[in-house]
Amino acid sequence: MKNAVTLWAPAAVALASMAAPLAHGQFIYTAGHGDIGLAYEDGAFEPHWHLHSDAVVNGSPLGSDGEFEAHEVLAYVPDPSIARPPGSQWDFLGIAEGSPLWYLPQIEDSGKPFLGIASEELTGSEWSSLTISLVSVSGPAGGHFSLWQDGLFGPTVHMTTSNGIDGTDLYAMTPGGHAHFNFGFTEPGIYDVTFQWNGMHTVDGLISASETFTFGVTAVPEPGEIGLAMALGLAGFLGVRQWRRRAGQQ
Repeated sequence: MKNAVTLWAPAAVALASMAAPLAHGQFIYTAGHGDIGLAYEDGAFEPHWHLHSDAVVNGSPLGSDGEFEAHEVLAYVPDPSIARPPGSQWDFLGIAEGSPLWYLPQIEDSGKPFLGIASEELTGSEWSSLTISLVSVSGPAGGHFSLWQDGLFGPTVHMTTSNGIDGTDLYAMTPGGHAHFNFGFTEPGIYDVTFQWNGMHTVDGLISASETFTFGVTAVPEPGEIGLAMALGLAGFLGVRQWRRRAGQQ
């Protein structure tokens, strides 16, 4: 289990507003639209965070779209939790009915990151297939991660750790597309979630890449890192714009 500080959401947001880049290069993303994005450059996939202009990072909206390396950002999952609904269709979550569940919703909620998975930087006609699959999850003891979409007939589950990770933990993406999901977690703490992308390029053949994205469920990195962030203050927030890799795409 990773060391973390568990906070009520208002305290975390107040702290984030003072934060600088943390020791691991992370910025705290607390609200607004963002995507786990995918680019294809020089024959290789480049998974990254694509945060839109309304995304709140370190307590303030970015103001313009920006892209960040995966390790630079922590997506914050706040309280309150919800109770796991009744019915066997929710057993994939790995917790009993009524147990707490924290999640980023498929439908926009102004108090949480509105997170999608996108490949809009790819040219659709150049790809015959594209998938994102779950490779591993490191998190708090007893914690499970799930990715699903809500529908008229219940949840469509794409990934879950409650029954182990195997080849069924994947989502078939539309090259050049964009979709939103529920990202669910069953324990507070820091989760490092590793995904792998596999795509068949019409000229270059099979292209693969993996990358790890970090989620903080009512938690931010350990106290020493927070102290550094608070000491650096506003200068760190200004660094958000300096650390962006690419802007104005997607």
